[in-house]
Amino acid sequence: MSKMQTANQPALSRRAIRTRLLLTLIYAALVPYLIYRVGTERYHLSAVNALLLAALSPAVGSLIEFVRKRQLSVLGLFALVGIAAKVVSALLFHDPHLVLISDSLLTGVYGLLLLGSVLIGKPLTVVLVANMYATSPEQRAQMKQRLQASGTHRQVLVLTAMWGLGLLLLLAISVLLTYTLPIATVVLIRPVIDYGMIAALVMGTVADSSVLLQIRKRRQSAREGQR
Repeated sequence: MSKMQTANQPALSRRAIRTRLLLTLIYAALVPYLIYRVGTERYHLSAVNALLLAALSPAVGSLIEFVRKRQLSVLGLFALVGIAAKVVSALLFHDPHLVLISDSLLTGVYGLLLLGSVLIGKPLTVVLVANMYATSPEQRAQMKQRLQASGTHRQVLVLTAMWGLGLLLLLAISVLLTYTLPIATVVLIRPVIDYGMIAALVMGTVADSSVLLQIRKRRQSAREGQR
């Protein structure tokens, strides 16, 4: 596996996720909020330009994480995708409300893809879990085969549905907040909700994947005992 990988190793604990979440919220919520307020109130920037300027903080935070660890966490990946979506929507529409919900639209599409993969019986979470735990292409292929086995397939379907519903819920919350609250307030509280939900989904994935591995070990021990 390349050095640039999703940073959710088996040893990733809930405490580590919470610590990373807290640090992420500082540069993804508090600092952007301050930048937006200063930009609009003191320097009289338009809402769209202030939002783009505020997006620099999470972008820099994610890049620092990548340079330090040579890997990108799920939270950092979502931050970069969200920033790219904001830039594109700002250039195309010049509407601050669309800029605010543009990243949620992308996560909503991904949520629909996850639910669609559940309906056809080929959950995309298999790829996610394999990338989280495997350290080489060969191990990823082997883990995909194991997760697709009849004994664990149901659990993987549930895990994929959980992610799909969670991302769609984020989209609904984003639209509701964006069109009912002041923009500055949304800039502050949206990252708290978004990253909180993603962290919860990651912890659920880690916990569920641990259960899957324990089931596999018990079944392997049972087969060896029958020999």
